Amino acid sequence: MRWAGWWWASLFCSVSVACGGGSPSGSATITIPDAGSPDGGPTADCSDLLPAPPGAAVTFDAPANPGEVCTSAIGDAEGLIAADAQLPSAPLKRWFEFSPPYGKHGGSFQAPEIIAQPQGFIGLLFGTPVNVALWDSGGTPLHTEPVGIAGAVVLGRAFGPGVVSLSASSTALTVRKHDAGAVELASAIVTGTFTPRAAAEDASGVVLALTGSGTTISGVWVDLAKRTAGQSFAVGTGSTVSARPLLGGGVAVQLDGRWAGSVGPGESALQPAPAWLGNVADFVPVRGGKAYALLPQSGNVVGIVSPAGTSCGSVTFPGVSNVSVGLDGSAIGATGTRGCTKVVWRNVLR
Repeated sequence: MRWAGWWWASLFCSVSVACGGGSPSGSATITIPDAGSPDGGPTADCSDLLPAPPGAAVTFDAPANPGEVCTSAIGDAEGLIAADAQLPSAPLKRWFEFSPPYGKHGGSFQAPEIIAQPQGFIGLLFGTPVNVALWDSGGTPLHTEPVGIAGAVVLGRAFGPGVVSLSASSTALTVRKHDAGAVELASAIVTGTFTPRAAAEDASGVVLALTGSGTTISGVWVDLAKRTAGQSFAVGTGSTVSARPLLGGGVAVQLDGRWAGSVGPGESALQPAPAWLGNVADFVPVRGGKAYALLPQSGNVVGIVSPAGTSCGSVTFPGVSNVSVGLDGSAIGATGTRGCTKVVWRNVLR
């Protein structure tokens, strides 16, 4: 199966193993589902997908100001972590970057959401015009690519390193693919009136562009190599929209936090979402692209499923209220009343 990695899609004190007197509550727990093989182990397509029990965690704090909350922690492929802090009403997040072994934070920058890369993070750098930017570990934008105006640009997941961007003018939608350095590789223009909402690149390289009029969401497939687009089709209704590539091809679409369905390249109707998605908040490829980690809406239990959808078990990370997974396979938990204490289990799902 072709897999290029899914470079997605989730701190400030002296670092110690078990900062503050011990890791949040000991080692993580590995659970194998009851419906495993007859000897009690995982089924054949789950072979080697569950990790070994992870070791001790490293704990540190994001430097949030009074009134700020910490909602996200994103890890790149080298273990660099960007942790956010923001006022609940703020449109931009402050991102603080921490390199292993996670002591005092290094760089910082402002952006709404960011997408992890092999080295650093890509997001939108606001100004006139809005740019797609790559930030390094020092918080410096190494490259900026102008794409549009504020309120008319969104980023989406690529199937592999890089991102896709949508930008709208009064007469057209421009769809771009950017590499891991934020450099534009290809683009296509779709004429019409659009409000960009979300996007994702399929394994074949075509892009699903999701646009909206109010809460009514439509989709269109765009072939950047041919610079052509298919017919627009109805997707559903939602105030919040996201899209994620699937390892075996196709894109899963989430509306208002619910997985509304999936659609394959060239198709013009959503199919039911894969059953394994359930009500998870997000999912990311792990174990070298041979499995998905299912991230809960809240809580500390991360499910592991094969690309075919077989439940292979779960990993419980103690003492945290939510968990994200970096590109290097590190699990990043959050705890504390504002979620600003971060707990990292390095490379556990590599």
